[in-house]
Amino acid sequence: MNERVLLVNPPAEVVRECYDTPNYPAIGIAYVAGYLQRHDVDVSVVDGKLARHTLAQTIDEIVTTNPRVLGLTAMTHMIATAHKIAIAVRERSPDTVIVLGGFHGSFLPEQTLREFPAFNYVVVGEGELAFLEFVQAVFAGSNPAEIQGVASRTAAPTPDEFAVRLNGRGKLTDHLDEVGMPAWDLFPRAEMYPIMTQRGCPFGCNFCSRPYGRTVRQRTPAHVVAELRRSVEEYGCKHVDLYDETFTVRRDYVASLCDAICDAGLDEKLSFWSYVHANTVDLPTAKKMKRAGFREVGFGVESGNPEIMKQMKKGVTREDVHRAADIFRKAGLKFAAYFIIGHPNETKKSALDTIDLAVKLNPDSVAFGIMTPYPGTEVWDMAKRGEGGYRMLSMRWEDFNKQIGSALELENLSRRQMEMLQLRGYLTVYLKNFRLRELYEAVAINRKRITFILKKILSKTRRTASSSWLERKRPQPAMNG
Repeated sequence: MNERVLLVNPPAEVVRECYDTPNYPAIGIAYVAGYLQRHDVDVSVVDGKLARHTLAQTIDEIVTTNPRVLGLTAMTHMIATAHKIAIAVRERSPDTVIVLGGFHGSFLPEQTLREFPAFNYVVVGEGELAFLEFVQAVFAGSNPAEIQGVASRTAAPTPDEFAVRLNGRGKLTDHLDEVGMPAWDLFPRAEMYPIMTQRGCPFGCNFCSRPYGRTVRQRTPAHVVAELRRSVEEYGCKHVDLYDETFTVRRDYVASLCDAICDAGLDEKLSFWSYVHANTVDLPTAKKMKRAGFREVGFGVESGNPEIMKQMKKGVTREDVHRAADIFRKAGLKFAAYFIIGHPNETKKSALDTIDLAVKLNPDSVAFGIMTPYPGTEVWDMAKRGEGGYRMLSMRWEDFNKQIGSALELENLSRRQMEMLQLRGYLTVYLKNFRLRELYEAVAINRKRITFILKKILSKTRRTASSSWLERKRPQPAMNG
């Protein structure tokens, strides 16, 4: 067996949305791979989504590589697919040590180890430092179970009886330059190469797990520019998405980075996109971003109902959102606005308030997701307890997808009603603003997702109609009295 590490981003088993066939590599395992390279670890990567692999092809490539350590990453709706890979590798390459990383395992490490037996370990939190220490321990023949940020099973009398050892979250570095750059050389060629300039978000949204914590840590502008230059010169990159949770959280940092981008001449070679927050932008910042090559930004509005906006803990009002939209337009920045149907205690009226605000904002692009109770969020805790009017419909992790999932519904809004409101939101924004061509383009881009949602809605409609017909045909019980 090779003293090698293989990092894998699982492919989608069924392609249903654009995220299943991205034109960009998986940034999480890219940074981990780059950090391992810097410490002389023999590492390779399989990005199943970017390579357009099937599940079988991904498994075959892993087994052929025959790594000593296999690292799998998975968000919640992909965890079952990652486990299928782990099962197959355990059968065909039993000496491989299989480790899970990513957000799902980080927030549910004990449950993950109990639910998915083919994972030997879970790395909890940011992976670079903890995973390097883990790999070094395995290669040295030491016990990795003692490492901070590593969750493992303890020995037990029988395989079905075990305890889980938790060692907290992985170590963090306050100096993100030390993490290094992503190992794009290990991936297939891509159209776009994303970047993270910072980690952490100070806001307290009840639907977000804040996977990097609430303390914001930033890279130096010089280090970011060096990575951007490399993306242009070595990989022919022309567009970059910033994966920061809130790029504009510190305006002085934004100004410094934008100036550095312009000084390096990268504003003429790259276009940029980033997430922002309505309360962290002003006109000078937006103009500075526009000059540096930012073409569009995206920000979460989430709801248009004042009461729900208060309870979601984002700290924004309808007025804040309109002000931000005006700033973007004055600066010449396109903007995308994101909304959620299914907040705690949501009603049809409050959801229609959200659609109404979306119409009035008339963003350049829009997304309506359905609330998903991701582990680690307040909404997850509420849904498990049945609070906020929630009813859990499924604990199949595949259903935890904000566009096409089926994880929960509300007492006041059935799943079908939420899905109908989701589609109504998209149609209303484009039709009421007379944007027929853009509606056609949006449908073309998202046709697989829309088809899947419509099939779900129609299937539920047929089941409901069939049930009603059976009720009419069924003999009615005699009345007492």
